[in-house]
Amino acid sequence: MTESMIWTDEEIRYLKALLSWRPSEDGDDVDEKSCLAERPAGQFMFLVLGAKGCGKTSILEKFCHGTTVEEGSPDSDEQERAYCHKMDINEETYVLNALELPHQHVSGDDQLKQAVQITEAAVLVYDIRSRTSFISAQEIYSRIEDMVQDNRLYGLALVGTNSDCEDEQRGVPWAEGRKLAESFKLGCMFLETSANTGENIDKLFPQLGDEVLKLRWLNYQRRAQTEKFSIDEQQRSIDDSSTKRVAKWKTWTRHWFQRGD
Repeated sequence: MTESMIWTDEEIRYLKALLSWRPSEDGDDVDEKSCLAERPAGQFMFLVLGAKGCGKTSILEKFCHGTTVEEGSPDSDEQERAYCHKMDINEETYVLNALELPHQHVSGDDQLKQAVQITEAAVLVYDIRSRTSFISAQEIYSRIEDMVQDNRLYGLALVGTNSDCEDEQRGVPWAEGRKLAESFKLGCMFLETSANTGENIDKLFPQLGDEVLKLRWLNYQRRAQTEKFSIDEQQRSIDDSSTKRVAKWKTWTRHWFQRGD
């Protein structure tokens, strides 16, 4: 956004995708009617984040459309994309709404904070051939952690792409990725995937969705406990006030009752 507060075309497309969960003007990413043709058991809103070229689009294209994005193709360019796809969890059908944020948008605190507020989980993506993308995923997690804090439980998945690469191409060992996911205080699942072979692609979003269902219940319990605590505090305050009023009444009226005796 410029100093004169004029939105660029790119920012307008981004905000449409972010705030209304609709495809961009030129986008064919979301077939929303087909997603919602049958009444689902529920919906999920997930973020997909990571460094430029780490494989975010490839994961989503493979899971939602069954297609493979070639590296360097026009479709692999960094831009906002919204996806809608049905998936089964525990024999029930849910709708996945996934928003892929370009890396340049992740660098802005306001945009990332707003995206975290309207979603329930984030998929942090890195390319196992690129240590730079691995470090970027760590940095994104740190920012999300600061935004979520103790307000609510938020789902996370750390995902390494291109697991089908040759051993000499690998820049991040599997064990190191797993260790990083386990170190995240928010709790985080870990997978390595390949859009070329399909490895773990079909597991990623349903598994994260199942985890989010558990987090929803825990968040509900936390809210109920907080509300109960607030009600108890108010009741104690009322009881204390009532006790004080009775004590004052007795003090003020003692001499009258004593005079009557």
